[in-house]
Amino acid sequence: MMRRESALSFEVDEPFQTSGGVQYFYQLAGSEPSPEASNETFALFRPLDATGRWATKAGPLHVVMSRLEHTIEKDSTFFTERRARDLAYLNAVAPGLGIIKLADGSYRAAAGVPANSFRLRWLEGAALTAVPREPGLQRLLELCAGAALPSAVVVQDNFDFSRVMGWRTADTSVTWTAHFPLGKGQTRLCVLTMSYLVNLPPFFLGGDDRVLNEAVSGAAQLIRNLRAYRE
Repeated sequence: MMRRESALSFEVDEPFQTSGGVQYFYQLAGSEPSPEASNETFALFRPLDATGRWATKAGPLHVVMSRLEHTIEKDSTFFTERRARDLAYLNAVAPGLGIIKLADGSYRAAAGVPANSFRLRWLEGAALTAVPREPGLQRLLELCAGAALPSAVVVQDNFDFSRVMGWRTADTSVTWTAHFPLGKGQTRLCVLTMSYLVNLPPFFLGGDDRVLNEAVSGAAQLIRNLRAYRE
């Protein structure tokens, strides 16, 4: 069961999580963000330009932030750097993306719509406590960690998004996934994502709602695949 929360800093609902529930927050900010969005919710992950917009050479950007928390019936030792980079594992939990590994060590989700490339970073131990922290990691730990650090964090930097029907889609996207051991056979995952979109779907193709619906359905499917994964 997926439940949308009203604030980025939502509290974890332990009984809901224990029963298999998934909590998430989602917000889309326009290319001219409100002071609240730019200074608090989005925490200036990406600097604004001189006009007060998130922008690229292609023009102003729309920004999506999401946070998702769910519990997996697997030991935290299941989540290793080797597994996080394993092509067979990636395609097992995201079979519709057609992920391939490129010569430079990056990956390409060749069957995704839009297709995109990505790089993976694995952070653990001293990498999680070193200061100053990058803004995304700092915000992830503020929101999810409380008094305890995760065992590891996977950072996925997404780039080189393809066009759809001739339109530019996303500029960049970053996902931080933290793994929190809950005891034998249980790990909580906290996933924070920032996406910078050049264009949104036109209203006759679903508009803003389509971005939300595809994000939620994609996350739900990935969680189902992860929970069903067997070594």
